[in-house]
Amino acid sequence: MSTTQRGCLVLLGIVVFLGACAFITFGVLPGAGSAPTLPVIAVPGEPYSSSFTFFGLFPVTNTWVATLLSSLLVLLIAFAGWRVSKGWTNEVPGRFQALLEFLGEFLYGQSKNFAGLRTLTKNWLFPLAATIFLFLLISNLVKLVPVFETIGVIHCAGHNDVEAGINITSGHPTIGNQLWVDSPLKAPYTADEADYHACEEYKEGKVSKPTKDQLTAAAAMLREEEEAVILSRLAPEAQAARIEELRLEATESVWHHASVGLPADALEQGVVPYIQVITPYLRGATTDLNLPLGLALIVFVAIQVFGVAAQGPSYFLKFVNLNALGNLGKKPMGAIDFIVGLIEIISEIGKIISLTFRLFGNLFAGGLVLAIMSFLTGLVVPAIFMGLEVIVGSIQAYVFAVLTLVFVGQAMEGHHGDDEHHHEEAHDHA
Repeated sequence: MSTTQRGCLVLLGIVVFLGACAFITFGVLPGAGSAPTLPVIAVPGEPYSSSFTFFGLFPVTNTWVATLLSSLLVLLIAFAGWRVSKGWTNEVPGRFQALLEFLGEFLYGQSKNFAGLRTLTKNWLFPLAATIFLFLLISNLVKLVPVFETIGVIHCAGHNDVEAGINITSGHPTIGNQLWVDSPLKAPYTADEADYHACEEYKEGKVSKPTKDQLTAAAAMLREEEEAVILSRLAPEAQAARIEELRLEATESVWHHASVGLPADALEQGVVPYIQVITPYLRGATTDLNLPLGLALIVFVAIQVFGVAAQGPSYFLKFVNLNALGNLGKKPMGAIDFIVGLIEIISEIGKIISLTFRLFGNLFAGGLVLAIMSFLTGLVVPAIFMGLEVIVGSIQAYVFAVLTLVFVGQAMEGHHGDDEHHHEEAHDHA
């Protein structure tokens, strides 16, 4: 067999495989009520419920729990490394110890390259940057575990609790413990407070569940009415509107205050016509803006602390250049140095924004790509993007740690204006 023929067979296999994936995604799954739907995207962390709080201080969210999990994994890795290395005294390392030592030596080398060989760098800056890197690396990679952002608690949609941070306004009916979606890429239903209260009454057991016979009878009557509408001479738009009315009436005849009208097959299957949505138990910690912002603030404070530790109070002269003002008589252009110092304040605050949105933007966008590709293709293709997400997550952890080293290293270096000032004072005394 020639290479061209083998290439044709490989291409044919790929086409057949992708065709099977498309058939399952858009042919089989809709019939089972599990069709891919448009994902509901939430930027802030999603609370499990308004009543589940941390000692009444704030609602517990899935991203906050994921942050705690990542922190615990960092501690476990550190403890495991200390244990297998016998307190880092084992001279013949195993694979796990060798991996940790490789990461440590690599990060220590980066610390020396970007912040020098200072005592502050070795004793304080390196542990800070290494901890940030390891924490972000685990946070970015652990969200690719299948249980993340897929399994969760089902909520009633239509509730808006500003204090608890809950704003769920769209969702789907349910069947069993999953959302019911009967057509590919179907947009979620919009819910209001009335839909929310009707759903809550059902979940609390205040709404009696119809029997199998009641559902069968309602479905049979709905089929007859729909057939009559289809045989009528109404315009297509009027027919569709009338069928929707009939479905809602038939659904409400067996379900009290039903939020959506169900087709006959769904009625027979026992689909619950109240709009609900799934809040994942776990969601990537860095996909919540609060975590990148918190880390950026920690780094910002660290920059100032290391700057003062290395230079003393004169560190702040680069922001408010008093030397330039005091030397205006001899050097009028020093006014420009003073203005540049004020601009430096804006640049310093800008570090918070750049660190925050670089990390948040890349990881949140990566999560969106994975969600969209999972809903569009369902099989195989999302694995490719998961591989890319591993690369992106690792790079972003490294970039955040390196920028920490760079910014702190710059803060510990004396600014040029001070060097010139001390040189001029020495010249005047001479």
